[in-house]
Amino acid sequence: TQHLIYRLQDAELLPEFADDDDAVFVVLIGTNNLGAGILPGPTIGGVRAVAEYILENTKGNLAVMELLPRGDGQLRLPKLCPPRCTSDGDPFESFMPAVTKVNAAIEKMVPELKKQYGRRIGRYDCGE
Repeated sequence: TQHLIYRLQDAELLPEFADDDDAVFVVLIGTNNLGAGILPGPTIGGVRAVAEYILENTKGNLAVMELLPRGDGQLRLPKLCPPRCTSDGDPFESFMPAVTKVNAAIEKMVPELKKQYGRRIGRYDCGE
């Protein structure tokens, strides 16, 4: 998420797209943060920062996608422990608890942003 916000702020959001009322910006970010060991709280903070930046700096609509499941937990999670371990000190078995937390936060975040930006933002679950 940090890389995307940097790119948006560093002139990669072209004016012809930012000024287009019919533009639709699709955001599916956060899974790489979790895979790098970043906790769900800071991950959703990054998703929210990107969403707010797009809504504040464009005229188009924003589709925020929920995170997809990760299937590489057995490979990546042992490398993240410590510090990302169970209370017993063992590696987590799956990224799904973290993905679920981020998705729940996205589900809560979008209605909050709708209060400020109206119908310009929506949440989508690829699994629905």
